[in-house]
Amino acid sequence: MYVVSGTPSFVFLDPGSAGETRLDTKPGDYIFVPPYVPHREENPDPDQEAVVVIARSTQDAIVVNLPDLATYWRR
Repeated sequence: MYVVSGTPSFVFLDPGSAGETRLDTKPGDYIFVPPYVPHREENPDPDQEAVVVIARSTQDAIVVNLPDLATYWRR
């Protein structure tokens, strides 16, 4: 994901500690999310639109909506 504008945050679950890792970004940042890694995107500033460009390594949109990240790792 490439951040075009805004300051979106990307949150990942750290399975080793069961805690969350937050990456706060700014325009020009690039975030790599490996396939099937549960994460969520957030826009902490509702007054500023966050625009990102997403490139996938497959034609299929791999999207699974999870109730929360921790629930996914407990399975």
